[in-house]
Amino acid sequence: MAPVLAERGNAMNRRVLGIAALAVGVIAVVLGLILKNQADFSRDYLHDQLAEHGIIFTPVENLLPQQKEVPCLVKNAGKPLLTGKQAECYAKYQIGIDLTLVDGGKTYFQAHYNGYLSRVKAQAALAAAPNDPATAELVKAATTADQISNDLLAGEATKGLLLTGYGFSIIGDRIALASVVVLVLGGLLLLGGIALILTGRKSAAVPLHVAEPMAASA
Repeated sequence: MAPVLAERGNAMNRRVLGIAALAVGVIAVVLGLILKNQADFSRDYLHDQLAEHGIIFTPVENLLPQQKEVPCLVKNAGKPLLTGKQAECYAKYQIGIDLTLVDGGKTYFQAHYNGYLSRVKAQAALAAAPNDPATAELVKAATTADQISNDLLAGEATKGLLLTGYGFSIIGDRIALASVVVLVLGGLLLLGGIALILTGRKSAAVPLHVAEPMAASA
């Protein structure tokens, strides 16, 4: 009888573990579905935002020589920019290389400071000799410097926003991967829990004792 009781105790433990596994499995599945929903939202939201801007990759024939050596620019040439990976490519190699031609590779900060100095010189010249031809040249130079800094600002701002979008797409991809892992884990826990409960019930059905055989009649 003792082995039977021990087996029943083990069956009870298996059922308890099975119920716990089912509970954790359900939580894991729910969490996995939530993660999947967030990953889908991230991907769709980025796609919609990029589509609204209507950015189109430059055709191959219009790319700069160094840009024609960039595989992702050639691959996406003429296509709309709709994904995070495309955003990274366009930001780094389309805008990034284009910006090097605006002012000899200078950044917005450098060009903006030069524009500031040009404006200071032009304002001083206008105050001192507004009709001097040299003053007109300084004003023209200041206007050009402002245009250059504005072009760099627009390019660098767009580049930064696209790279931010790419960063969010990477986060979304990792959340999607995590959702798959959690869903698989949840499924395994559910199956394991069901198996433990079934084996526990089967073991619990073992009778406590076996009837003794009737004594032989005298």
